[in-house]
Amino acid sequence: DEAAAMRQLLEYLDDPRFERVVVDTAPTGHTLRLLQLPEMLDSMVGRVAKLRDRFSGMMDGMKGMFGMGDGPAGGPDLDELQDRIERLRRVLQDPARTDFRVVMVPEEMSVVESERLVARLGEFGIPVQTLVVNRVMEDLAEVADVEGADADDGFDDWVVSPDLDSCAFCQRRWGVQQNALGRAMELFRGRDVKRVPLLADEVRVE
Repeated sequence: DEAAAMRQLLEYLDDPRFERVVVDTAPTGHTLRLLQLPEMLDSMVGRVAKLRDRFSGMMDGMKGMFGMGDGPAGGPDLDELQDRIERLRRVLQDPARTDFRVVMVPEEMSVVESERLVARLGEFGIPVQTLVVNRVMEDLAEVADVEGADADDGFDDWVVSPDLDSCAFCQRRWGVQQNALGRAMELFRGRDVKRVPLLADEVRVE
């Protein structure tokens, strides 16, 4: 599955119709396995190159996953495959071309998980410039001010301010979120941390 995803990514990178390719990754564990794939394949190709004749069928399968044509009669073109793997690695590690955007919710466990993910991405050399905190309880006036609009411009249709005066649940959730937001801002200082308000209604594409 991970190899198929990488193949698709390479195809989009070579397609002049697209200016940007957005990959909505799976949860952390699956994402890390996906990002480990270039290193794993590079190591695998190096080992298999020594046993080309014996494992030619395996290499044919690997070439197929990456959308490559048939190699020369003597066997698959290992150099071509390694070039593709190296190109993919360079793209993923280039901050001018790649920005891995971590999305979290304002809760302690989500912040801890995001911290671990950012650290592992750093080990892969993959840049993380932006983090998005989703479902943040916001004051309607503050949201309108940030967006450069008035509260009468329709914000109250989809953002509802928490009732911190009489709603005990709102008060407790507000405290949880504010603590998590403070922790996130401290941990990810120097990166762009964006906040998305908790919306009153379900988001749908019409």
